Amino acid sequence: MKSQNLSEAELSARAGFEEASILDEIMRGRTLPNMAAPVRLADALGIPVDVLLRDRNDHLKGDFEALPMQEVDRQAAQLLSAVFKATERSLDRIGDRPTLDSIIAWWKETDGDLSRSEQIAPHFDLVSAAEALTSIPRIHHVGALGLSATTLGSADNSRLENFLETLSTSDLTELNGQIRSVAHSGVGMITPLKRIVPFPETNETAEVSFVRLMLPVRDASGTLFVLNYSTLLSESTPRRTDG
Repeated sequence: MKSQNLSEAELSARAGFEEASILDEIMRGRTLPNMAAPVRLADALGIPVDVLLRDRNDHLKGDFEALPMQEVDRQAAQLLSAVFKATERSLDRIGDRPTLDSIIAWWKETDGDLSRSEQIAPHFDLVSAAEALTSIPRIHHVGALGLSATTLGSADNSRLENFLETLSTSDLTELNGQIRSVAHSGVGMITPLKRIVPFPETNETAEVSFVRLMLPVRDASGTLFVLNYSTLLSESTPRRTDG
């Protein structure tokens, strides 16, 4: 904040907190935020999110220097490790809508065993990368209560496939690359994103801001998939395509 000459109120506004007091509580250690809060703050500050999750005993010496983009993949294991340390919630606390913390806790406790995912299966999607990076990823399961289904208004695989067809070639390449990276490395990935979602029935679009969590998982036969769980940060008022 000091290096960017930001006040708490300005950073709170950038991060999309409705109340500036939330940031004050976080900074003073009075509130343990869910996973969305540090992702919002990191995105607002333009820094890797794991910087905000480091153990206080692992203090940086001197001023922080932002890491280049090529370091992000290397940071993934450190990020998830830090989240694990902060996650003390048991599965019986998942409730109606899981948090990122509880999904990661499930993954750690079950080693990504899909046969033990009945409680959270309605909230996540299962995907695998397409053979060609510019093609649509394979959709194996769309959770009826997940962000994809609730935003698009359907849990049919075809509805999500139709939406993915609207993505640019670069977006598809990035998405397939991330799915492959998670599947092959065995390490999860957390990414803040924005998407323009079209609604053909009403000729409208909505800009959706969300955090996407990808984790490698396996079914009873050992087949590898990537679990995709997203949680909404904000949704704008729908904008008509005619302006």
